[in-house]
This record gives sequence, structure tokens and C-alpha cells, in this order.
Amino acid sequence: MNLFHKLSAAFMAAALAAALLLSGIFFSFQRRTVAASQEERLSAMQLSAAAMLREAELAGDPLMAVDYLSGLCSSRPELASCELDIGRGMAPVKTRRHAGRTPGGGTVSRDISSGRFSARLNFSAGALETERSAALAGIYRNLAAAFLAAMAAAALLGLGLAWSLSARLKRLAAEAAAVGEGRFGVKTEAGGSDEVAELARALNAMSDRLLELETMKKNFTASVTHELRSPLGVIETYAAMLLKEEGRFTPQDASVFRRIKENAGRLANFVTAMLDMAKIERGKMELRPARENPLSLAADAADFLRPKAAEKGVELEVRTEGGPASAMLDRELVTHALTNLIANAIKFTPPGGAVTVRASMAEGKFRVEVADTGPGLKPGEAEKLFTPYSQGSAAPGHGGTGLGLALAKSIVELHKGSIGCQPGSRGAVFWFEIPQ
Repeated sequence: MNLFHKLSAAFMAAALAAALLLSGIFFSFQRRTVAASQEERLSAMQLSAAAMLREAELAGDPLMAVDYLSGLCSSRPELASCELDIGRGMAPVKTRRHAGRTPGGGTVSRDISSGRFSARLNFSAGALETERSAALAGIYRNLAAAFLAAMAAAALLGLGLAWSLSARLKRLAAEAAAVGEGRFGVKTEAGGSDEVAELARALNAMSDRLLELETMKKNFTASVTHELRSPLGVIETYAAMLLKEEGRFTPQDASVFRRIKENAGRLANFVTAMLDMAKIERGKMELRPARENPLSLAADAADFLRPKAAEKGVELEVRTEGGPASAMLDRELVTHALTNLIANAIKFTPPGGAVTVRASMAEGKFRVEVADTGPGLKPGEAEKLFTPYSQGSAAPGHGGTGLGLALAKSIVELHKGSIGCQPGSRGAVFWFEIPQ
């Protein structure tokens, strides 16, 4: 269950509990109000009868009292009977009520005394209860209708609040995910004064700060790598010059010079890759697209690395599909990406293995697949291999900096293309596509 459903359920449960509690309190008040109203009406009847008895006594006419009580008992269904004492003891007063109208159940008696005359009003307990029940039933129906309307309104309000809050949290989650992916500087709406708004402002501030630090890092990397290229080139050049005259040195010295040249070259390649990555990340890498034959580029990149494959004992095969083709691309950068993929495949393929480069033009896309017979990919590795400085489980012992695939990915994305890898029949298959 996601947060939206949880919040909706919580809001509606709270509204239901509040509505039930208020309904119970209101119904209890109404019950007392109905009982008090009925008691007030009975007392008014009792006072009216007491006033009539006084008038009858003053007039000396007991028939007046008899007639009044008879009419009262006949017109009031809640009165089961009336009794009158005019000095001879209590006696029932005859009424004009039909026998079928006499309410059943017990009675509630009210005695009235006024000098020589006294009376007793016998109210039907059943009729009084029926009257209260009818009044409460009407209140209950109205209360039920109001309860349903209130619940519907509360449900709509709860859904609105849940949607608003969950939408804001989703935006915060999206910003946090973007920052986690390295897209610093993204922001989300931070309006309001509640805790969610405070969290949004804190995330925005963090994103801005990370963007500032990332920019500083990129500028620093670009500056350092640029400054390192010249001294590394000088070291490599002098080492090469010394090796040209290795006869003047001992074999041990010549071996040291070779190691210096090899490591300086490796470090120079690493610095160049870092500088290219920094240019791409800062948007300073210039794309110079021109109409090129991409199938020819793939064949040329493979031919360039064929001696390296032969030296290791790896068979390198190129397969191109389709006739003459052309696409708008930067020849140098795409060749660099092709070289990275093919060189990686040769590096991780054991002697006696094979690397197959398949290049084709179809549906307006230039697609290259580089398949090897190396150790392949472990589950979950494909997602991280194109991250800078990240290497697979087969990398130890093969050297490398973890920048080659990241740089190839950046180059392909500069061309609005896509890149990826997948397990092959015997090893791994790395591919990329560039629109024509």
C-alpha cells in the first residue's frame, strides 16, 4: 500500500471516528431534550388541570371539572384515564374515547390537589415511550443523512489532502533520486510553511550546494589534467629518446626506461580520458558532425586494433551489413568510442578466443555490436559498468581506470544515441546505436 492510500485511509478513519463520536454525543443530547420536552408538556397539562379544578371549586360546579377532564382524557392519546375526587373518593371519569384507542402498558400517574377537589391523571407509559421513540426516530434519520453527507465530504477532503501531501512527497523523492543520480541543481517546489516545505527547501539548498561543489570539482579536474599532460608528454618523450640509445646503458637501465615510458603513456592516456570526461561534463566538448560512412569507421577501428589482437592470440572479425551508408557524426569521437569497446573486448578475451564486431545501418540508426568470448557479465554488473571509475568483476589483473566505457557512453549520448551491454552466448556483448 503506497502513501496515498495510507493517508486516505487514515484521514477517512479519523473522520469516521470523529463523526461517530459527535453523532453519539448529539443523539444523547437529543434524547434528553425529547424527554425534557415531554416532561414539560405533561407538567403543563397538570398545571392546566389544577387551574380548572380551582375554577370549578370557586364556581361550586363539579360538572365543570368532570367535563374538562373527560374532554382532556378523550383528546390526549397519552392519557390512559382520569380520576376525580369531589369529596366522595377517587372515581374514574368517563371519556368519549373508543375502547380500541386505549393505549396499553403501565401508567404514570400525576396527582392534582386543589382544596376540596383533587384529580389524578394516568398517563400511558407505552404511549409516552412510543412518542419518544417516534421523535428519536426522526432525529436518527436526519442524523444518519447528515452523517453520510459529512462522511462523503470528509472522504473527498481526505482524498484531496492525501493527494496533495503525497504529490509533494513524490516531488521530493524525484529530486532526491535526481541528486542521487548526479543531476545536481534540480529543484522542487518549496512553497508553504509546514515541515514538508522545510524539507523541500533543505533539499533545494543541498542540491545547489552539491552543484557548486560538482562544478568546482570539474573545474579542478580539468585544470589538473590539463597541467599534467605536458610533463607526462615530456617524460614519455625523454624515455623514448633514451631507449633509442639503449646500447649505451645496461639492460637493467633499459628495462627501467621501458617501464617509465609504458607507465607515462598509461598515465597520459588516463589524463586524456579524464580531460575528455571533464569537457563533456562541463559542456565544453565540441561536437563536429559531418557526413561519414559509419560502416567504414567500424572496419577502420577494428583494423587499427588487429595487431593488438594478433599479439594476444585473439581472433578479430568484422561483419558489416548493408551497402554504402552515411550518417551525421563526429568521426574522431565515434572512432574513440569504437576503439574503447573493441580494445576492452580484446583485453578481456583469453588467448585463443574471438572478438566479433558487427556494424549495420537499419531503420535510420547506425548500430555496432562487439561480442567477445571472455568471462562475461555477472548479474547486476551491466548497470554500473558505464559509471566513471567503475569496473566489473573481471577487471582485476587487466589494468584500466574505469573511464573508457563512461567516455564511450558520453560520446554516444552526445550523438543522441544509446549504449548498453548484455550477456552473450559465450561472453559479453557491448553495443551502441546512433541515429542517422
